[in-house]
Amino acid sequence: MRLIDTINRAGRSLKNAKARTLLTSLAIGVGAFTITLSLAAGEGGRGYTDQIVSANSDVREILVTQPQPEVSTGPREFDPTGSVQTGPASGPLGATADIVFLTREDLDTIATIENVTEVIPNYSPNVSYITAEGSKQFVVDSLSTFTPGLALEFAAGEVVDGNLGDTEIVLNEDYAKALFGSAENAIGKTVELRADSQSNMGDSKLVPFTVKAVSSASGLAFRAQGSQLITANAARDLYEYISKGTRNYDKFVLAAVRITEPNKAEEVKEALIAKGFEAQTSADILGTINTFINVLQGILLGFGALAVLTSVFGIINTQYISVLERTQQIGLMKALGMRRRDVGRLFKLEAAWIGFLGGAIGAGLAVVAGVIANPIITDALNLDGIYLLSFNPFAVAGVVIGLMVVAVVSGIAPARKAAKLDPIEALRTE
Repeated sequence: MRLIDTINRAGRSLKNAKARTLLTSLAIGVGAFTITLSLAAGEGGRGYTDQIVSANSDVREILVTQPQPEVSTGPREFDPTGSVQTGPASGPLGATADIVFLTREDLDTIATIENVTEVIPNYSPNVSYITAEGSKQFVVDSLSTFTPGLALEFAAGEVVDGNLGDTEIVLNEDYAKALFGSAENAIGKTVELRADSQSNMGDSKLVPFTVKAVSSASGLAFRAQGSQLITANAARDLYEYISKGTRNYDKFVLAAVRITEPNKAEEVKEALIAKGFEAQTSADILGTINTFINVLQGILLGFGALAVLTSVFGIINTQYISVLERTQQIGLMKALGMRRRDVGRLFKLEAAWIGFLGGAIGAGLAVVAGVIANPIITDALNLDGIYLLSFNPFAVAGVVIGLMVVAVVSGIAPARKAAKLDPIEALRTE
């Protein structure tokens, strides 16, 4: 008997028991629905974290700090060098911890490591305010250094290939509107940052910057949402003026280490650790987040697998009932020359049809539910057009094919029973 004829006959047999076939398929569909949605959530979640990391860190940069001591209680020894800042940190009541800074000597040591092109300490100068001609003065909550490798979104203007001048600034969209009424009006205009010397009380100056671009309020680039961005050179000049002569001058909590190629990140990281520093790459940040996503996805897949396991017993039960109900029919087919192998194949194909229907129904409903839920989730979480459920066609097809295989495996025992029936005894069955 040809395979195509066997497939068609299996389909006709299932049509004769529509209700039973549909109920068994729906049992599989529950598992298909859960598995498809979990895969989509994992795919979308990993894609979202990829975008977050690329928008807030550069793959060519490694963040470096000194190892920090554990929280401790009791008196602490004074450090006259100032490389350790004594003060309260998070911990139980009465517990304090010391913050160990990177010194200029540390930065020089890091710069000698192979494949390191530049070491940029986190200056983050604390300016008093920002203003523009005819505008009010606004407190600057965060002033950070611009990183060329960040995938920023711009409401107006643009920084092409990371080329931001030392006298240029990327404004946050909220500040652009507050100073100039709109992001578009800010481009090309001049703003001034007031810097106050911490060592010479009363000394201050206004430093002008030309607005190069305005970063948009993106659901990804958190730095762009809260920071005004200037070059590392401009940040260093402000830092020098504000902090020179103070106790904590030339001492930094962290530094960004720029490397020659992204594929050298792990090699440089190991070299930094060997010299006693703590280092973190973009891959480390991404890996930590993705581990959490993978755990959640695994839990959801476990529920889906449990639903599929339950449906396996339904398939076996359905197929055994089908064999009992069609005993005479099986005997007649064998009497007319149908081979045992063809009989077994017929029932396996019926199981495959059930698996296909269940998988297609469940996966199809999951896709429809995801398409409906995506904009709702995006609006609820304010993700700015980013969808957290991402359906990969190959993954959806894989779910359907996988469930067909599971169904066929489940139908092996009933198929063998049908194939072994004696045609004479089967024809005598009432």
